[in-house]
Order: sequence, then C-alpha cells, then structure tokens
Amino acid sequence: MTHVQEVFIQNLRILRNKAGFTQLEFSEKIGLSPNYLNAVENGKNFPSVDVIQRIIDVLEIMPYQLFLERQNFQSSGNMQKLSELKQKILKLFEDAEKSME
Repeated sequence: MTHVQEVFIQNLRILRNKAGFTQLEFSEKIGLSPNYLNAVENGKNFPSVDVIQRIIDVLEIMPYQLFLERQNFQSSGNMQKLSELKQKILKLFEDAEKSME
C-alpha cells in the first residue's frame, strides 16, 4: 500500500464518521457494495476516479480533503511535503484516467 493510499483511507474513515455514516449507509449513498467499501477502507482496493467523485459529492468536501495529511503544513518543510503529495495525487489520477481509456 502506498503512502497516498494510507492517507486517503485515514481521511475517508474520518470524514465518513464525521458525516455520521456507517459503512453500510455510506456504501448505499455512493452506490457501492458494502464489501467493496470495506475493502477500500482496509487497503485491499483503491477506488476509481468516478468513485472518488461520488465520495466527494456525498461528503460535500473538496477533493484535496481526501488526500491531505492530518498535520499542519505551515512550515516550509511541510509545504515541500504538501507539494510532493500533490504531485503523487496528480500522478495517481493521471494513471487512473489512462487505465480507463
């Protein structure tokens, strides 16, 4: 599992719970089977760009919120980490789009 996936999983769980959804309720809202959502949250599967968009829509969040590490990015060292994470996310989306072609 990549670092990006770990961050995504952590944020997905936090944001889903903050919105008050159980895995079952959330899977129904985003149109996935409960087993698939469970596999995503356990790092066995990674959602497609389409599924990520549905997650963003249901949780009413900005896309970056699923990929931003839960720490303060105010220092210049942390800004560098944020920039690196942004590049990894962009590559992940590019790879996902290519695999859908």
